[in-house]
Amino acid sequence: MIPIFQRPYVWDQERNWEPLWGDVRTAAEEVEAEAGQEGGAGPAKARTYFLGAVVVQERHRPPRRLGSSHIIDGQQRMTTLQVLFAAARAVAQELGADSVAGRFTSLLENRAETVHEAFPDDRYKVWPLPQDRNAFLWAVRRGEDQRAAPDPQHRLVRARLWFEQEVGDWVRGVEKPAQRLDDLYYTLQERMQLVEIVLDTGDDPQVIFEALNHRGVRLDAADLVKNLLFQTVDAQGQHHRAEQLLMQGWLPLDAEPWRGQVTTGRIKRALVDLLLAYWLTVHKREDVLVEHLFADFKTWLRGSGAQAADVILDIRHYADTYLRLRDLPMTSPTGRLLDRMQTMTATPWPVLLYLHATDAVPDEQRAIAARAIDSFLMRRAVCLLTSKDYNRLFVQVLADARQSDPSQAGDAVVRSLRGQTADARLWPDDTMFLEALLAPDLYRRSYRARLKALLVGLENHLRTPRTEVGPVLSSTDASLNIEHILPQKWETHWPLTEDSDGDHEQRLKRRQDAVHQLGNLTLLTTKLNPSLSNQAWGRKKEELRSHSLMRLTTSSVLSVPEGLGAHWDGEAWAVTWDEDRVALRSLWLARAALHAWPLAGADC
Repeated sequence: MIPIFQRPYVWDQERNWEPLWGDVRTAAEEVEAEAGQEGGAGPAKARTYFLGAVVVQERHRPPRRLGSSHIIDGQQRMTTLQVLFAAARAVAQELGADSVAGRFTSLLENRAETVHEAFPDDRYKVWPLPQDRNAFLWAVRRGEDQRAAPDPQHRLVRARLWFEQEVGDWVRGVEKPAQRLDDLYYTLQERMQLVEIVLDTGDDPQVIFEALNHRGVRLDAADLVKNLLFQTVDAQGQHHRAEQLLMQGWLPLDAEPWRGQVTTGRIKRALVDLLLAYWLTVHKREDVLVEHLFADFKTWLRGSGAQAADVILDIRHYADTYLRLRDLPMTSPTGRLLDRMQTMTATPWPVLLYLHATDAVPDEQRAIAARAIDSFLMRRAVCLLTSKDYNRLFVQVLADARQSDPSQAGDAVVRSLRGQTADARLWPDDTMFLEALLAPDLYRRSYRARLKALLVGLENHLRTPRTEVGPVLSSTDASLNIEHILPQKWETHWPLTEDSDGDHEQRLKRRQDAVHQLGNLTLLTTKLNPSLSNQAWGRKKEELRSHSLMRLTTSSVLSVPEGLGAHWDGEAWAVTWDEDRVALRSLWLARAALHAWPLAGADC
């Protein structure tokens, strides 16, 4: 029996089936060579092939059932061998080698007279997980069963087809294919070795599973958490619910996208491990590192008194919530925040998951929290303030939200962030934010990804109901580049004009300062960018008018910014591009940023 806590079948052709079949085929050909030698003379000691180790634990034997064991470790290998036996039996039946087919059947099925009619599933030597069951039963079916595969893409279905093809091609390569099949059976019985570790019923399989996997062969932390949870389901007397909990609760977490790798910092992790770390952070109200996930989870579960069945269903609820949040459009406050978090930090995830997984929290409160966190992160990023304490900070924010009335949870997030006074947690006020936005070296001092997020956020904010319909921009869109309108290498096409009354050094400094100010920056597509880089204003202006639809450009570079029309003639604004226009546009964009990321997280 493969217990519920095990992973589904994951072996594949290149890494697993081919090496296994290669060892088996080599051993069988050695047996074949020995059998063909005159007088039956063979080596003094026949070589055997080691297939690894399996750990099994005897199960309680109910009345009228065959004795059985749980496969604690080695289920992938045992399942694959069953498919190999079934493929060989199918080839034998096709060749009319009925006696050889019967011998392979003995490796697949228990004798009919030993199986009670009330328990027909006891016929099989190995009984798989529910999610693999239909594919497995098709893969080990008898020859007279001609039904179509239930899922052609299932690994067990593909394994059966692959092994049947390989075995068939191999045995048909000799004059006596039935004899070669018989040598294959003998090889599998006598020359392939497994080390079997048998646990007593009183032994703790969790300890063995951890020793073999967590401290040896690499498993995701989620596999160990799953093992512990389903073991605890049994220990808490909920075994009758185990299969339902697997199929309706945990099963999606064993597949994509959860088993895919995501990058956090410089480290790749399974997405399901990150989810569990976020979930545990919510329930412990302490920062949980993925590196310590399993140990922390085990300590929490044993000390919490929680029912493992409830934990499984709650984790699934948080998983569904995570996917729902990840698919939110950029038109929602949370969607915009999550987009910008990809360039800044993932630490607010537990807060967002709690707010959206808790039905009692109204949508407007979730929006208030998202806008507050967005403002907090953006203002600190522009002000170049550290993010080193964000883990502990957002655990505190989470605790404050959980302690509040759910109907006011978003307001609690705002109060928590506004109440921080330490430099590492300060929410910059308007004066501090404005000073950073107007810094002459904004471009040079900023992280590019965060500066791009600022400009993308401004672009989206500047769009109005009258703007042409188009997709909301993402901070992670690789096709967008930051462009200097007055180029960084301006000397060739943008020389300073001769002015006998002016101070050249002062004008030079003003020009150099203007280059990297907010008012001199915009966004362009990668395709357009190379043709514009250092062109003179006349050429650059025409290119922008021909190709750019960005509000960042059309509303404040190619035309006079809104609110300045009383002081500037619309046509005169775009005649040239100089330090005065950069300074005015910087102020105009800074004001837009104050509205886009307000201090209190409220609408402006």
